Amino acid sequence: MSTDTFEDELRSLLRDTADAEGPAYVDVDPHAVVTSGRRVIRRRRLAAGVGITAATLVAGLVGFSALGDGSRGAEPVPGTSTSSATTGTVSVELTTGADAAAGGGAPAGSPAARVTVDRVSGRVEYFVERDGVFVPAGTDTMPAGRQAATWSSTDRTDGVVVGIVPAAATDLFPVWVGDVPGATRTLEPLGSTSFQAFAIWPSGTPAEADLAGLDWTDGERVYSSRGLPLPSGRSGTAVAFVDRPLGQFGILDDGAAATKSLRDLPADQVPVLMTGRAGSGSALMHNTVLVVLPAGAQGADAVPVAGATLESVNAALSSTDDTIVILRVTAPRDAGTGVRRVTWTAADGSAQSLEGSGL
Repeated sequence: MSTDTFEDELRSLLRDTADAEGPAYVDVDPHAVVTSGRRVIRRRRLAAGVGITAATLVAGLVGFSALGDGSRGAEPVPGTSTSSATTGTVSVELTTGADAAAGGGAPAGSPAARVTVDRVSGRVEYFVERDGVFVPAGTDTMPAGRQAATWSSTDRTDGVVVGIVPAAATDLFPVWVGDVPGATRTLEPLGSTSFQAFAIWPSGTPAEADLAGLDWTDGERVYSSRGLPLPSGRSGTAVAFVDRPLGQFGILDDGAAATKSLRDLPADQVPVLMTGRAGSGSALMHNTVLVVLPAGAQGADAVPVAGATLESVNAALSSTDDTIVILRVTAPRDAGTGVRRVTWTAADGSAQSLEGSGL
């Protein structure tokens, strides 16, 4: 067969194939392709957890407060979120934003990150910005479970950890190796996948910060990075949890949150944590107090300190895991948690109580 004859037949076959397959592509929605380049970024700063900031008190080791949601308009944002109908890939870019350096967040000039996912193969690629150019920072595979998370702790000098979490995640609770007083994080939807990309920029000394693990919440309950539900409970806007394997417990309430290490507590000490909020000029704090009681605890109740009011007591009872108790207390600013005593009935029927320095 001559070269000319072969090329003629090849052209004919390609033309016939295109004509036959053409109807299969008429249902592509041009609007869906265009809007894939637009984004809504949700940012929260994970700041130091002790002290009063903007009339918010968070008593814990690591906490975060809301930055507010930043929504871009209908205009396209080049290089931020792209997808390919031909290769099945989606790529998103994550940055700290101009306001991230204030209040203990990521240092100014923190590197941007990029996550690219191949929806066909499940391959995940991480990139970190260096000198204005995105360079490879590791590869991964999308989790098999839709409630699981994964990440790549990039070169410590990059000062950023990047990964993916379920699309349902609204907040993250990271655990660090090293001294990390706070951090800034950004979440970005990953196109039509059931995941979203995240980047966390630790403050303090990023070169010493490794992400040991994280938990995440959908606003109703809390899950481990493997997607397993953790002992958790909800009271109004507050979600509280404990993660024994990862060694942390925490509480998130209307944008104010804190986590604390279980390993820093004596073995016989009941874990207690609080967040509080006060209006400008108000002498009272509205506190949410988390008390982690042993498995099988029942009938949890509390007695407030003088001048405080116990608004509610909610307990997520469990016969096999920790019992999550969430207390709502209105108390004077200088009254700490506002709780004088917590009482409950142990699994063996004995009466138990906690008071004094533990609260």
